[in-house]
Amino acid sequence: MTVVSDLTNDPEQPPYDALIFIHGFLDNHTVWNDLIEALAPSSVPVIAHDLRGAGDRRNEDDACTLAQAVADIVQVFDDMRLSRVALVGHSMGAQIAELVASERAAQVASLTLITPTPLRGNTLPDEVRDLLRESGDAPAVQRQIRVSFSTHLNSDQLDSLTAPHVLMNKATVRQYYDAFTLGDPRGNAPCAFRGPTMVIGAQDDPVITVEQIAAECRERFPAASFRIVAQSGHWPHLEQPAQTAQLLARHLGWATLKPATSAQASRHDYVSASDESR
Repeated sequence: MTVVSDLTNDPEQPPYDALIFIHGFLDNHTVWNDLIEALAPSSVPVIAHDLRGAGDRRNEDDACTLAQAVADIVQVFDDMRLSRVALVGHSMGAQIAELVASERAAQVASLTLITPTPLRGNTLPDEVRDLLRESGDAPAVQRQIRVSFSTHLNSDQLDSLTAPHVLMNKATVRQYYDAFTLGDPRGNAPCAFRGPTMVIGAQDDPVITVEQIAAECRERFPAASFRIVAQSGHWPHLEQPAQTAQLLARHLGWATLKPATSAQASRHDYVSASDESR
């Protein structure tokens, strides 16, 4: 677990006692850095958690399951004595966030799911299965996966996400692939968490499409707000952090955001699949 920030106080903000971010398959806690940077200063401790086998926990490649990930996050609740948590999960991390919210509903004040993998699981074509499940310890393969599934990841982001010292290894990737595709049977019923919920889709996500998320919202999250980030593939928090931060801030009841720096505002050096193939 990495505590990213504990920023200045704003008395107008709702009294969350932590904002916890849960990353997805193949990623690590650093995928949240741009989004956290785009959020306004707050008194809320911001926590980004490396799942087992990811990032700083790369060598912990056993028990890489949804159930163990939920237990690890719940342990953070207990260790920090949290009672009003805002949870944010991406992709497979959204499955984990929903399960945590369902199991600890009394301690969760807000739930945000970004391009969420369906909790019931997600069966993929054989060629995609083989590509993803066997991508552990393969920087070039993981880079190409991210390029193919995104529209606005830049070279620096791709380099950071595929650095060998943070890359999930083969055992971890296989376990998490099996975990998120199998899912959890609770995904066959409406979401058990009844608190404030926002579901975010990405306009150009080829993995979890806007249409798929809209159908999931109708079936499982009828009271949730459903928002779409424009000009983004599967990682809107990385590809369009300002847009995503705006949506998250509104959901949390935060009125203002940090102004974008000139570097952030002019960042257009994203990589396309055709660029990578040259």
